[in-house]
This record gives sequence, C-alpha cells and structure tokens, in this order.
Amino acid sequence: MSVSGRAAPVRAVVASAIGNAIEWYDFAVYGFVAVYIGAHFFPTGDPATQLLASFGVFGLTFFVRPLGGLVLGPIADRIGRKRVLVFVLTLMAVCTTLIGLLPTYATIGVGAPVLLVLLRSLQGFSAGGEYGSVTSYVLEHTGPGRRGYAMSWLMFACVVGFVAGAVVATGLGALLGTEAMTEWGWRIPFLLAGPLGMIGLYIRLRLEESPEFAVIAERAETVRAPLREVFRFPRSLVAALLIGAFHSAAFYTVMTFMSSFVSGTAGRGPTVAFWASLAVGAATMLVMPFVGGLSDRIGRRPVLIASALAFAVLSAPLLIAVRDAPTPLAVAAQAVFGLMLGALISTTLVSITEIFPTRVRSTAAAVGYNVSAAVFGGTAPFIAILLVNLTGTVIAPAYYLIATALVGLVGALLLPAPAPAVVAPAEPVETRAER
Repeated sequence: MSVSGRAAPVRAVVASAIGNAIEWYDFAVYGFVAVYIGAHFFPTGDPATQLLASFGVFGLTFFVRPLGGLVLGPIADRIGRKRVLVFVLTLMAVCTTLIGLLPTYATIGVGAPVLLVLLRSLQGFSAGGEYGSVTSYVLEHTGPGRRGYAMSWLMFACVVGFVAGAVVATGLGALLGTEAMTEWGWRIPFLLAGPLGMIGLYIRLRLEESPEFAVIAERAETVRAPLREVFRFPRSLVAALLIGAFHSAAFYTVMTFMSSFVSGTAGRGPTVAFWASLAVGAATMLVMPFVGGLSDRIGRRPVLIASALAFAVLSAPLLIAVRDAPTPLAVAAQAVFGLMLGALISTTLVSITEIFPTRVRSTAAAVGYNVSAAVFGGTAPFIAILLVNLTGTVIAPAYYLIATALVGLVGALLLPAPAPAVVAPAEPVETRAER
C-alpha cells in the first residue's frame, strides 16, 4: 500500500471529526443558553416553567431526528455518504445562525416560539441525517481491528463540539453577567455558527467517498429500499435501539442537563457550572481513545456491560456529591460522570454501526440511534427537571440514569457479531507487477 493509501483513513477520520465537532456545537449550544431562551420566548413569569418550556423545545426537536434518519439515511445508502454530509452541515449552520437572529416574544408575539420550534426541528432533521452518514463513512475507511479506536475519535469530536458550546455559553455568562447575557449575549453562541459552518463545509467538500460504498456502488449492489432491508436484521436493530437509548440518556443528562443542575438546582451559579462543564468534557475526552482501542482488543460487549454497571451503581451518590459536597469535590464528581460517559460513548457508535452490512448501514444506524435519541436523549433534560419538580428530590435524575443503564445492559447482551467488511476484488498479478 502506498503512503497516500495508508494516510487516507487518517485523513477521513480527521476531516469527519472536524466537521462533526462543528455540527454538534451548532446543535448543542441551545441547551447551554436554554434559561435565557425561556425568558425571551416563553415569558410565563415563572423561571422554572420557562426553563421547562425551553427544554421542552430541546426535547421536541429530537422527535424530528428519526425523520432525518429515515429520509437521509437511505439517500446515503443509495447515492453515497459524502453528499449527505455536505447537506446536513450546511442546513445545521444556517438554522443555528438564524436562531441567533430571531425576534423574541416581546417583538412578534407567538410567532417567536413558532419560528424557534421550526428552526430547532430543522436542526433535528440535520442531526438525524448526520449520525448514520458520518459513522458509516468513518467505519468504512477503517480496518476491522482499528474501528473502535477510529470511531472513538469521532465521538471525541462530538464532545469537543458540546464542550465548545458549554465554554462559549457559560463563559459568556460569567464574562457579561446575567443581565447582559439575558438581554443580548445569548445570541452570540448561535451567530458563531456561520463562520464555523463555512470551515466545516470546506473540509467536507474535499472528502472522497468511502471505499466500501464505492465498491458496492461499482458492483451495483446498493438497494432501492434500504429501510425495508433493515428489518431483515431484527436482533441487530433491537440491540442498536437499546444501546442507543442508554447512550442518549447518559450523554444528554451529563453533557446538557448537568450544567443547568449545577448552576440552578444545586445553587452553585454560572461560574461553578462553567468549571464543572470543563471538568466533564475533559474527563470524557480523556478516556475515549483508550477505551475505544481497548474495545478493539477485548470486544465491545465487556466495555458496554462495565459502563452500564458503573452508571447503575454510581449515578445516585455522584449526584448527591454534586449537590452537597464542597465545590472542589462537586466538580470532581462531575469529572467522574465524565469518565463514565467517555468509557460508554467510546464504544457505542462502533457497536451500533458495524453490526449492519454496508448496503443498509447508514439507514440502520441512523434509524436505530435516532429513534432512541428521540425517546431517551432529547427528553433527558426535560424528564430530569420534571422528576425534580414532581418528587421534590433533587437526585431524582439519577433514577432515570439507572433505568436507562439497565436498558443498555440488555442491549449489550444482545449485541451480535459485526457484519463482514466489503473488500474490493484483488488486482491481477500482472497489474501489480507493472507497478
């Protein structure tokens, strides 16, 4: 293999990861300014109700993600991954920028929340198409013995996007103060999506199609109805749904809800929330490449089982520490949440994606993950706040994490073997000799 041939998978992973980080910054930043959005778009007079409404929109748009997967996943399986990756990033960047320009309820009345819901729904559509396409693209550039490690970098980039959103939003809150942030500062994180989107679009336009898809396209082995074909793999689909549920609930509880929990419910303020978000992000990213590589050696199932047991046992005591412990220990507890999350998500993407054959991979991964994300991920902050309000117990979100960890444990036990990789036919001997 030539040097350029060896470098191709590295280029594919790096380019995909950069675009993925930008995509998920755009999507995630809403969650970190939800408290300000609630005041401007849902002015009920009750801060708790405003925040609940704002996170309700956060959760509602997740129900559009399966639609994005249903539409864009089959397109990626029919015409290729690259075109879909370019489209979804463009759509996400445009919608995010427009949210930063929206007039508020005080200016146009009920039209403001309607436009907000519309733009967030289009973001959800974009995110639904991103998942199956980018995971399939990276997987198909990587050999079977390195998939866990390579895919962990894709999730690493996703966390970079979330952390960037947290740093920008909470950092602005600490710098500008609550009054300025509430009045106009909340728009800045959204407006950054424009230049970031141009960078990501430039990178994605330079990508080449995945080699496995190129092979099946050349052989005319793509299928006209990938979604219908997916249901020929029921065990794989059920495992993807269950593992995706655990992944989504853990990710959005730890990465999105906990920032508001630290600042508001635990009463520690935006500065502590800022440092806690940094601790979570750093700890999550620290372990991902190592655990992803470990899963290449010992298998995906042991890592998934260990992650499920860790969340089931430690979620409640860690949440109590975040609420009651001195600030340094509370931030450390957040970091432990990050370590557990990093170990989990280092392996979930590759586990869900590699169990489906190339001809339906983008569709199956998009549907399996996005349905779970809609039910368990987007609703996670909403359910967490609702549980606190209904029970009066601030550690109630831990019960949600425990329940979804047990769901993920079942998914890990059902996980089938990976689908065989598509390999191009060997070149004739005389062709190789001529080279």
